[in-house]
This record gives sequence, structure tokens and C-alpha cells, in this order.
Amino acid sequence: MAVRKFNYEFDGVHYYRFSIYRLGSNVQTVYTFIVDDLLIDTAQRYNRENILKVAQQHAVKKIILTHHHEDHTGNVAFLMNELKIDAYAHPNAVKILGKGYRMSPLAKLMNGSVEKATLKPIAENDIIETEHYSLQPIYTPGHCDDHYCYYEKNKGWLFSGDLYVADKIKYFANYESLLTQIESIKKLVALDFDVLFCSHNPKTHGGKQRLKNKLQFFEDFAGTVTSYYEQGHNARQIFALMGMKENYVNKYLTLGSFCAENMVHSVVRDLKNRK
Repeated sequence: MAVRKFNYEFDGVHYYRFSIYRLGSNVQTVYTFIVDDLLIDTAQRYNRENILKVAQQHAVKKIILTHHHEDHTGNVAFLMNELKIDAYAHPNAVKILGKGYRMSPLAKLMNGSVEKATLKPIAENDIIETEHYSLQPIYTPGHCDDHYCYYEKNKGWLFSGDLYVADKIKYFANYESLLTQIESIKKLVALDFDVLFCSHNPKTHGGKQRLKNKLQFFEDFAGTVTSYYEQGHNARQIFALMGMKENYVNKYLTLGSFCAENMVHSVVRDLKNRK
């Protein structure tokens, strides 16, 4: 396994691409961001030495997390200990990492384990201050129940965690809620920003439009699923009627926890729960 990283800078924000390669192929990429001496997310466990060098280079004094998933929290406990600093997150993430995040064997193989960490909670009305900037947490569930985006109003920056990723999504984890993500994205597109510092696909120009594109895709998708559901079709029938294609490698490797059909299941599940 080879691990590589790339670094970028935009308008004073330094961001780093951390990738994991297996057999010469990139199996996962995630970005971390540095605003003054603040680090946003901590990359995968297998990038431990690289993220430490970055944090030391920028004299990082504080960490904030977008959510608890292993590609964002793989080094938070390590960095807290090595640098003698605090880390902050949504109260749900504080509980998850405080108890110990239970990962699937595949996730642990790909990213490495996530150690227990004693984090400090951030409320949505808190403001994270750095020397030059102020970041507001925006609670945006749907991808998971502890997801925060961070908004810098004066600069028009949105650090969006995993809420964007791409204009169109092909696969869903079995815990995600598409309808909840729609509501979260609506909250975000009401804000004034252009730069979308997405943790997997940063957009330094036109970011708000890209997030609007995803909102439209999700709304169209949910509308089609809802129409078929109201006609009496179940999730598997709807998947077939929509002509969607499954990635069976993903589905079988993850035992069905990450696949295309989960997008339909998500909408059907939420429709049933909201009756």
C-alpha cells in the first residue's frame, strides 16, 4: 500500500488531499482544511504521519470535526495527544467517539481504526473564532446524525463535510436519509457563499450552484420514488422501474450496506416513517 498527499491553497485556506492507494489504484481520497491555526477533520488512520507533519507545519492549536466517520476522525485522538490540543464536534459525535466508534471490518481494512477520543461539544449557536475568521456550525443531518458544516459568512466559504461530494450520487450507505439531506441542503443554499470546501470534492468557484445541482437531483429522485411508491410499488420494484444500475462489487463487499438500491430504500423508509 502506498499513501500520497497533495496540498493546495485558496484565499488563505490551506487544504490537503490524503489518498489511500492499493495495488496502484486510489481507493479513497479525503481533504482536510486549515484556517489560521484551526484544523478541520483529520484524515484516515493510514495517513497518520502525513497529517501530523501538516498540523505541525501550521502550528495547529484546535481541531473541529464535520462528523464521526473514519476518514474524517482517524487521527483526532492521536493529534490531540501529540499536540496537546482540544477537538470539537457535534454532541452526537462526542458521544460516538467517546464510547468508541464501531466500524465494519471493511472500513477498518480500508482506513484503519478510530481510537476513542474525549471531544468537546459545539452547539449550533456557537462561533469558532480564529485570528482572522469566524466559523458558524450549521447542523446538517442526513448523511449521518452528527453532521456539521461550517460557514464563514464574511468570506463566503462553506466547509461542507460530506453533504455535497458530487452533483449526482450513485450510491448510498444504508444509514443515510435522502429526504433529510434535502432539508439540510435547502438550509445551506439559503446562505451567501460561493466557495464550497467539500471534504471529497472542493469547489473554489461556483460552489453554491453545485450544491443547488445536487439539491435538484435529490428532489427529482425523491419525486420519482414517491410517485412509484404511491402507486403501490416496493423499493426493489421501484429500483427496477427507474432503470438504475447496481455496482455489485460494492454491494457484495459491503454486504449491502453501500449500494445504489439503498437510495431508493432511503426514500421509501422515510415515506413510511413520516406517515
